[in-house]
Amino acid sequence: MDGDSKRDAILKATLELVAERGFHDTPMSLVAKRSGASPGVIYHYFTSKDELIRDLYREVKAVKGHALVQGDFAGLSPKETFKRTWLNAYAFYRTHRQEAQFLDQYENSPYHRPVELAALAAEDPNFACLAQRLGMADGTSPFKALPPDIVQDLTFAVAARLAKRTTETPLDDAALDDIAEGCWRAVAR
Repeated sequence: MDGDSKRDAILKATLELVAERGFHDTPMSLVAKRSGASPGVIYHYFTSKDELIRDLYREVKAVKGHALVQGDFAGLSPKETFKRTWLNAYAFYRTHRQEAQFLDQYENSPYHRPVELAALAAEDPNFACLAQRLGMADGTSPFKALPPDIVQDLTFAVAARLAKRTTETPLDDAALDDIAEGCWRAVAR
């Protein structure tokens, strides 16, 4: 196994274990066993469990960010851009269960440090793309002046909760469109 694949195996094992057991019940010894990497190899890539968790968060956020910007957004209004992004979020949460569980745990833990929108756009090219598509980058935002965490709760957190509840049977397209429309109305000016 080369260096990148060892690191990937460690991250994958950590994702699986945190999704199954939570942060506190995922010791490094179990990560080593699940990944097939010795503790020494793990500490070669990550100086601590905290660093491993933070690096995994960045990787999972990048996967989610990439999922959110999928599709042809050319010529869409801010409302249609938002709705397409919301539907992408719902699809991400339905198809990336472990990542969704990990994000939920991380973002509701002491590990999480919310960042300002400008800083998020500077560090995440997918978010920067989304911010530009929605007019958030140039000051023409269609959104009410609400705190970012409230916007998250009224929009993409709804997609996450619905995806969790509809594990067996997804909602139909008409219902999803209605819900996305309702989320838009909750945050749009």
